[in-house]
Amino acid sequence: MKIHARGHGHVRATHAKTLEFTGEREITPRATCVVGVAAAFDQEGLALLRGPVAVRLAAGPHVATGTAVVNPHHEVTDRLVLRRSDHASPDTFAFRSTLVASDLDPDFVAALGDPATEVTLTLTESGPRRPLVLVHRRGLPEPEGRPGLLWRAADASVDLDAARVPDEARAALADGGVIAASVSGPLEGVSQAAGAWLADAAAQGARFEVTGDATGTVPALLAAGLPVAPVVHLGRPDRRALASAPQAELLRTAPAPVVFRAPAADLAVLAEVLAGSAEDRRIAVPDGHADLGHGVRWLPLSEAAEAVGGEEEGVFVLAPPERAAWNVDLRPLVPLLVEQGVTARTLSTVLRPFGISRRDLYDALGDAPASPSAGPRNKGSRDKGREKK
Repeated sequence: MKIHARGHGHVRATHAKTLEFTGEREITPRATCVVGVAAAFDQEGLALLRGPVAVRLAAGPHVATGTAVVNPHHEVTDRLVLRRSDHASPDTFAFRSTLVASDLDPDFVAALGDPATEVTLTLTESGPRRPLVLVHRRGLPEPEGRPGLLWRAADASVDLDAARVPDEARAALADGGVIAASVSGPLEGVSQAAGAWLADAAAQGARFEVTGDATGTVPALLAAGLPVAPVVHLGRPDRRALASAPQAELLRTAPAPVVFRAPAADLAVLAEVLAGSAEDRRIAVPDGHADLGHGVRWLPLSEAAEAVGGEEEGVFVLAPPERAAWNVDLRPLVPLLVEQGVTARTLSTVLRPFGISRRDLYDALGDAPASPSAGPRNKGSRDKGREKK
């Protein structure tokens, strides 16, 4: 991607943290990070760039180079900013830049001070690029912002309801391209061929973005190579809840993956809870790459807290025990989850794969505080319903 601009008499290029191209034609001497004015930005072209990029700034015989990483959440405006830090505001095109304004030598800066000088910023992906699968539900408006631009310019498309995945989607996956995947309903109902293709995409290191999923749980499961159901969703438990007896027993024995959001430091608590297990459980953690979508890597739970570290939140997927068997009484857990705001309807859906019926659920709730959509919880209510029928 090449961006053309011009020099300006007020260019100082003394800023030690950023470098900027602006669409404005005039700047003041206070704009110490600006190295080019009157720039024209190709919104779609910039949106298609992902991952690490090589940076080349040229003006006449003067050239300076560096590297940076494209900010996954940038928004194309009338300015393009490269930052040395990890700061990722929407107007930041790339961070971790090794080239900022103050790195330019005096002769280069003098050339940039001439309005007749043409300045060119070249951004080149330096990869390797990982495939990106954008999942969108048909019937809803197209994705907005950068995901929408990538969606419309995708290298291939997949209908997840179809019985066959097209060859061009498999080729795009192998080439690290962008695949637009559409589905008519919940992802639990995708075709067998699509399910196998999604798992294969994860095995090839694909990243996943699911429009409308603000929690990140569905893309995390897909990136881990797992179906989106059956799973156990814990939401965002705090450390005390994570170590509580009902949840600890559930974590030890659940025969399905357990997905939750938490600070990475809480993985140490989880490792302590499961320390007495016969095996070292595996857990899918964010892969740490700054790119659009969700990517994971699998680690032994005993190593995850140290490998990930920090207080930054992430979505984690705990694999079930290799010889998992459902042998725990769920009744102590159900009221606890209801108290934390989980509705009975949600619990019924989540626990059905474990053989827990709606009647079992309401029996377990007993006199627990009512949830707005929990429905009847006592025997009399159920009897009245049957009498009406």
